This record gives sequence, structure tokens and C-alpha cells, in this order.
Amino acid sequence: MKAMGAIALLASIALSVPAFAQTPAANAVAGGTGGAATGAIIGCLVTIPIGCLPGAAVGAAVGGGTGAAVGAAATPPGYYYYYGPPYYYYYPPRS
Repeated sequence: MKAMGAIALLASIALSVPAFAQTPAANAVAGGTGGAATGAIIGCLVTIPIGCLPGAAVGAAVGGGTGAAVGAAATPPGYYYYYGPPYYYYYPPRS
């Protein structure tokens, strides 16, 4: 049973790897959907003896929120080019 949950978790992580977008919103959406799906699968598998629905609902809520937060936080920073200070030339006064 634990192996099935681990396989589902690893599969969802592997499927969400290509979703490395450059905006926090896109990463939050991708992380939220992947987290919700993973949470629902694991919650359903864990609560099979009492019924799949409660565990899937709680797992989807927790996984979706966590995935969205982690996805937004995992956005790589934008590129910043630094060209150095501006060049000022000193011309001494003529004597």
C-alpha cells in the first residue's frame, strides 16, 4: 500500500517537471493541479477501507494548496544584466 502511494507521488512529480514556466502564476497553476491530483490519489488509497471520497477531498485540498505555493515559490528569478557603473571621464582643468 505504501509502495502504491510512493509510485503515485513519484509519477506526479515526474509529470510536473516539464511545467517549469517563467511566471509565478503559471507555476502556481501547474503545481496546484499536480498537487491536487497527487493528494486525491494518495488520500483515496489511504482511506479505501472507509470510502475513497473523504480522503480524496482532503488530499486534493491539501495537495492543491501546497502545490500552488511551492510552484509559485519555485519560479526562477528573471535575468538581470549588470553592465557596471556608467563611465565618467575626468578632465582636469587647464592651467
